[in-house]
Amino acid sequence: MRQNKPLIPTLILILTFLIVGCDPLSSQPTPAVLIITAVPSATPPPTATPEATITPVPTLTPIVLPSATSPACDEPAGQMIKIDQFKSTVADENLRYRVYVPPCYQKTQKRYPYVILFHGAGQKEDEWEKLGILKSEDQGFQLGILPPMIIVMPYTGTIGNNPFFPPDPAYETVVLDELMPAIERDFCTWNNRDHRALGGVSRGGFWAYSIGMRHPDLFGILGGHSAYMTQDLNEVPPAFNPLELANDSSFLPDAKLRMYIDNGAQDPSGTLLELFSSRLTERGIAHTYVINPVGNHDETYWSTHVSEYLAFYGRTWPRNAGDLPSCADPSP
Repeated sequence: MRQNKPLIPTLILILTFLIVGCDPLSSQPTPAVLIITAVPSATPPPTATPEATITPVPTLTPIVLPSATSPACDEPAGQMIKIDQFKSTVADENLRYRVYVPPCYQKTQKRYPYVILFHGAGQKEDEWEKLGILKSEDQGFQLGILPPMIIVMPYTGTIGNNPFFPPDPAYETVVLDELMPAIERDFCTWNNRDHRALGGVSRGGFWAYSIGMRHPDLFGILGGHSAYMTQDLNEVPPAFNPLELANDSSFLPDAKLRMYIDNGAQDPSGTLLELFSSRLTERGIAHTYVINPVGNHDETYWSTHVSEYLAFYGRTWPRNAGDLPSCADPSP
């Protein structure tokens, strides 16, 4: 594979003080957030490694900005479609799923970007609904600060709660060979890496990164919210382990993935997420790591930040349905 010049990481630590009301979707103010962003640079390395700096910022710079042109849509909310029967040949179980389509989805006849969101271990396909994602997306769309998108919420089943990997029957195979083809056959989706995203909470975040980091040709956007990581190579072999991929994957520096991870300061998963972030940073691989000062490994934390997750996934996606490709044409 073609190798580019090595990228030199610059570690920027921003201590941001949030002001009540700066995010119309936020359910409660957050006193401070530590954001670690690795920014690749072509500048030759200095003789001494500079120390990271902490910069106070008076107000939060929004991840997304309101669009001047909103879709002409008179529907106040999107629609939830429940696929209750989806027999997986790979898993030999019913891996049902739910699909949220945005307001005026039928009327526009456009192809929409989509994100697949995985639930945590022991949970079901309704976990993201319980976190308030539908209300957040509808409200953000109506306010013009979130783009219209399709949200796929699958049940990962028994196979998704176990560390099975190809060539054995594995949840990765379910996603790539069964779920994605069904979604792109039955819904008007924009089918390229820049308009497909993977994300998840806890173990769902592990699947998002394990699958997405190995298939950057299919997915350009990855999110892991309190994502489960492990250093046990007997549980997750190096070829499928995000921590190992961050360390030595030969194609990752050129993959140009847009990556986001986060956890609350009280979350025990933060230790390995910090290690994951530091390994990416050492190799100059751009990503954003957010440490929120309040929050544990639970649904209370995730529900507080669900609008931020949606803002990340849809940051570069059109907010005006008129700018989306036509469903009558093949996907670009």
